[in-house]
Amino acid sequence: MAMVAERVHVGDVLENANERLDGSGYPAGKRRAQLSELARLVSVLKAINKLTHERNGVPPRAPLDAYRWVNDASEAYDKTVLVEYIQHYGLYPIGSLAKFSGGFVAWIMDIDAKGMPTKVNVIKNLSFKDTNIDYVLSSKDFSQIGKLEGVVNPADYGIRIAK
Repeated sequence: MAMVAERVHVGDVLENANERLDGSGYPAGKRRAQLSELARLVSVLKAINKLTHERNGVPPRAPLDAYRWVNDASEAYDKTVLVEYIQHYGLYPIGSLAKFSGGFVAWIMDIDAKGMPTKVNVIKNLSFKDTNIDYVLSSKDFSQIGKLEGVVNPADYGIRIAK
């Protein structure tokens, strides 16, 4: 029985992941009432993922900007799902590159219940651009690198993500 339920979920995602609440999606132009909660969730996830990653030469947006974009498109995306996403992942999602006021950039490794970083991997001191660092800090030691300024685009700092 679980296998049948799993197939239904997979089929729902494959069939409806690109649909929008207002009928502007594809392939069938379905509307809110025709979309499951799972399909609405996947739709928001895909939109945020697309906006926060570089694609076809378009630079990524910071998470807050991506959240605003999806929120402003509320006819197409479920705001309830967006709010739950933000509550879960916060403004500084794990895996984001953050800049600190002391001139350091670091990958966010963990966040607390409020979405604030609690652990980062410091990889660069911008005063020494040709030098890399690999040092993990917890929030009690963030004073060493300064105040969190926000999420940044790795390409702006010459950082490439290995695939």
